[in-house]
Amino acid sequence: MELLTAEHIQLDSQAHSKRALITELANTLTSIDPDTVMEVVMAREQLGSTGIGHGVAIPHGRMSDLATPMLALARHVNGIDFEAIDGNPVHIVVLLLVPDSDDRQHLELLAQLARSLQQESFRQQIMQADSPAEVASLFATSVSPG
Repeated sequence: MELLTAEHIQLDSQAHSKRALITELANTLTSIDPDTVMEVVMAREQLGSTGIGHGVAIPHGRMSDLATPMLALARHVNGIDFEAIDGNPVHIVVLLLVPDSDDRQHLELLAQLARSLQQESFRQQIMQADSPAEVASLFATSVSPG
């Protein structure tokens, strides 16, 4: 099962704020209500930024009506203020949504994403990718559910 598909990847985000960028990502997930996504993800962001440093953020949340985990990705060439722990602008944002019931999988996927995205070579491949399909295939080999 592919977690990240080309339809859920935005390579040229023009968002001017964290909220606007998360809204863009929520709107790519056409099978779920973007307002619910925003509510869940922004509630998590209020606990502390999901900007993990190295120009990466992994906003995430649990959704009760989700059957399987979902990812969406935005690339922001100029970078955006995500209140990241290192204070640097964020260029890669990966939205992770998981079913409400699955604690273990949620933590495993977050850990896999963080590990992959902390590798400079992986981040460079994302930043240099020419197409959403290219980015999706990078994730297909590095992040897998359960």
